[in-house]
Amino acid sequence: MKKLIFAGIAGVVLLSVCISGCIGTGSTDVIVGTWHSEDSYSESGIYYDLKYVFNSDGTGTEYWYLSSTNEFDDSYGFTWKNNGNNVYTVSYNGYDSSYDEPFYLSGSKLSDDYDVTYYKS
Repeated sequence: MKKLIFAGIAGVVLLSVCISGCIGTGSTDVIVGTWHSEDSYSESGIYYDLKYVFNSDGTGTEYWYLSSTNEFDDSYGFTWKNNGNNVYTVSYNGYDSSYDEPFYLSGSKLSDDYDVTYYKS
């Protein structure tokens, strides 16, 4: 009888561990995912549509597409952090220079200091 009770308790513990490992904590940041620009960004007279992919591990990639043809032009890796109060910092390293860029989350919109608005897809 004791073996049966012990086996039952062990089964409940094992099931609890499996369930807790399968069900996440729900702590994924709302910025995680893919964001597309609503507006085109102009650089040297060329217009680009931008896409940002924010990964849950604090890394991401920025993609540039020519607005006129939707042709892929370039991509840049970055790291990001949540500063609180719906402000994020994207940090670019390893290019001509390293720099930080702020992003602002308001409801379902993400925006930057270049007046470009992004929507999550």
